[in-house]
Amino acid sequence: MGYIACANCGNLNKHDSTTCYSCGQEMVAGPPPPPPSQPEASEENPWSANLDLRVQPLSPSSGDPGKARFKDLASRYDVKKIPQTNANVIHGLRSGIPAGLLAGLLMGFYRKYKVDEMTRLLVRKHPKMDKHGGEILGYSICFDLVLGMILGFILGLTNLLCFPREATSTGAVVGATAGGMLVYMVGISDFTGVMLGAVNGGFMGALASLIERKLFRGH
Repeated sequence: MGYIACANCGNLNKHDSTTCYSCGQEMVAGPPPPPPSQPEASEENPWSANLDLRVQPLSPSSGDPGKARFKDLASRYDVKKIPQTNANVIHGLRSGIPAGLLAGLLMGFYRKYKVDEMTRLLVRKHPKMDKHGGEILGYSICFDLVLGMILGFILGLTNLLCFPREATSTGAVVGATAGGMLVYMVGISDFTGVMLGAVNGGFMGALASLIERKLFRGH
């Protein structure tokens, strides 16, 4: 049940009342409510482009607004592609193999002038082998090639191939382990071979990461 206001005194009465209970006047329908006002037409904003945060006028306070030039604020920032760092075993092998070859070549030249645990082990098995001959170079390349494959497999499996610091530290651990095995097989108490293996492995890991990022991915 609704109520209507008396047009004379303004008191509320039931909607079916014929006379106002307060003033006794006959109830008549009140005037209809005024129509909603139309919004005033506003002038076109000559700087409507300012509403876009990406642009701003070069000189908003001078000259003809219709001839103003705008610049893109996004041009202040360089858009760079986010490097993809995901890697798998295949990526690790394709980078670990060339890294092992290069590291083996360097270690081969080192062993041609410096006798280490690997040289002693080879001469022990092949007494007629020259300690500073070309065969040492070949064995070094083959040894580091296998080590590079193992390291690449580990870096790809653990997804550390595209992270230089982690790849270097992982390579150092793998190289130190390989150097420790050579020291154990030769049976000496000098741990210089372990340190040399760590340096060689760290170099191999850093090189594998560099090859993967620069050569294969172009980062």
